[in-house]
Amino acid sequence: MYTIGELADISNVTVRTLRYYDEIGLLPPAQKNAAGHRLYEEEDVSRLHYILTLRNIGLPLDTIQQAMVDHQIKVQDVLGMRLQMIQMEQEKLKKMEASIHALLTLVELEQPTDWKSVFSSFYSYPSKQEAIDRLWNQHFTSEEKDILKKLPGLGDKSEAALIALHLFRETRLHADECPKSPLAQQLAKRWIDFVEQSYQGNLKLANKVWAMSKHQEVSGFYYFEPRIAAFIEQAIAYYYKSQKEGQVT
Repeated sequence: MYTIGELADISNVTVRTLRYYDEIGLLPPAQKNAAGHRLYEEEDVSRLHYILTLRNIGLPLDTIQQAMVDHQIKVQDVLGMRLQMIQMEQEKLKKMEASIHALLTLVELEQPTDWKSVFSSFYSYPSKQEAIDRLWNQHFTSEEKDILKKLPGLGDKSEAALIALHLFRETRLHADECPKSPLAQQLAKRWIDFVEQSYQGNLKLANKVWAMSKHQEVSGFYYFEPRIAAFIEQAIAYYYKSQKEGQVT
């Protein structure tokens, strides 16, 4: 037999914890002596270690108690429930991580002077994925959605996302340039190449997305304010005009 202090020592728990387990009926002692002291048997030691194992993997006490009282609940089922909870927690953490990466990218891209502008831009860009899917279903075909899903997103670490980040940042930096200037024309060429590659040559879809994003008609795309959007359009228009005139001459 073990006293409560001895059981606490060999199991690396506190006496207070064992008293609480007794109070809630999770681990009552095998017996009490004449002085009212709790005494535990070897079976109680095994029972305690089973409880501690389930606690260590994150199961709440009420679930452990139910599993121990209701013998229809198998250990495999209990562990399966906890595994599912962990997977859900991991998915939640992944979404939080993606949001933080997106915010960091926005800060780097827009160089805001206050947090209000950061979160304003952030929440105008990505909505909940369910909402994005619903809106995309209204506006795009299956083939178009397959292309859109492969577009680089805010916070991505892919090469395409880094190219987009540098292009967006430089466009913002030089948006006050004359659209006909050599620098603006270099940016125009980079935009044309970027769009061609990102949209897999589907310029009709690219123009459709651009028109929607300018008016914020659908969530899930980066929004350029009118000043920058106008600069991009004018620079690209002049680039095509120059190319056409060069071909004619």
